Amino acid sequence: MMTCPKCNITIRGDKRCCPLCKGRLKGEPEDGAFPVLEKVPVSTITLFRIALFLAVLAEISFVLISFLYGEWIHSFGVATMAIIFGLIDLGVALYYRGNVLRLITMQAYVILLAIFIIDHHFGAYYWSLAYVAPSILVALVIVTVLVGRIEGLVLGDYMIYLIVNVIFGLLQAIPIYKGINPFPVIAACSVAFMVAIAAFVVIFHFRELKNASAKYLNM
Repeated sequence: MMTCPKCNITIRGDKRCCPLCKGRLKGEPEDGAFPVLEKVPVSTITLFRIALFLAVLAEISFVLISFLYGEWIHSFGVATMAIIFGLIDLGVALYYRGNVLRLITMQAYVILLAIFIIDHHFGAYYWSLAYVAPSILVALVIVTVLVGRIEGLVLGDYMIYLIVNVIFGLLQAIPIYKGINPFPVIAACSVAFMVAIAAFVVIFHFRELKNASAKYLNM
């Protein structure tokens, strides 16, 4: 306990000087009379609410600018979609931030969906089908294996991610067959890569594939 020799009082806690005379205290400091509350970090829902409020402000700004100019801005629809998918991506990041593999997978598919919708908005699928989707799906398979190895996971733990990625990769054959993909070379290479991965998993890791599928279906 600390004391003030001038005021002849005792003071609990850890104080620098006497609260009465501001003189130097003597003695050993101790815990305060009241507990010190730790600052609560900003919660996930609070971060999302802040982002949502900023998105609403951005939309209001777009509408106001359009009103002042007397006509709708040409890029208003694209900007709105960007804001919406930005919120979705943030929500995914906050929700899955404890699971790196699931976070990467979900964000990759959010990006793919956003690019498909933007391409559809402009009436074409040039970038999404010809370049973006094949590249992201192949990269996603590679990153899934790397993250699984780095995290020390067994193949059965991330097998379901490989299954989903390979299935979506094989679906690229549909636009190629129907002639929707304007430049199918990269997508065809991506499909061939997915077929090779599927064959490797079935031939060398069929048991893990069966267990992962059964676990997912039971869930």
